[in-house]
This record gives sequence, structure tokens and C-alpha cells, in this order.
Amino acid sequence: MQGLVTAQELADALNRLRPSDPMWDEGGFRVSGRWLEIDPDASDELAAKLLRCRITKARKLNEAEARWLVAGGVGVYYDDDDGWQPAPPGTNHRT
Repeated sequence: MQGLVTAQELADALNRLRPSDPMWDEGGFRVSGRWLEIDPDASDELAAKLLRCRITKARKLNEAEARWLVAGGVGVYYDDDDGWQPAPPGTNHRT
């Protein structure tokens, strides 16, 4: 059985990927040997929570900007200055 991955581990893994890495188009990411699939609905919910907006607006923003991501039950968001960061406590989606 694979162990759980933290949001910090996911953020660190995403920050190491080159923008041209083919993994960005594969619908998930390998982190610490574990494959984490992107959960689009949970990603939109994370955006809505962090932006304090309706899910429909969050979905549109996520489709346009792709700055809020949930994979493997943990959430991260993209910051222009600091790259991928763990979502604040209480916004992760452990399954």
C-alpha cells in the first residue's frame, strides 16, 4: 500500500517540473513514487474556497488559469512570486 502524500510534497514536486514537461498533460503527477490523479471537481472546490466565490466562477477561473489543484486528496495553489504552495489547513480534500 502506498503512503499518503502531503500538500507540501505535491507543491515541491510541481515546482521541480519544467513547464514543458509532458507530465503536465497527463492528468496527474508522480510524487514520491506515487501517482496522484488530478481531481478537477475538488480543484474547483478548492478555488472557490480560497477565492470565496461561487463554484461556477471558480471553475471558469480554474479552466482559464489552472492555479488551484487537488491531486491525491491534497490541495495546492499557484502564487506568482513563490510558485506552487500547499493550500491552507482546512482546504485539503483527503479521500
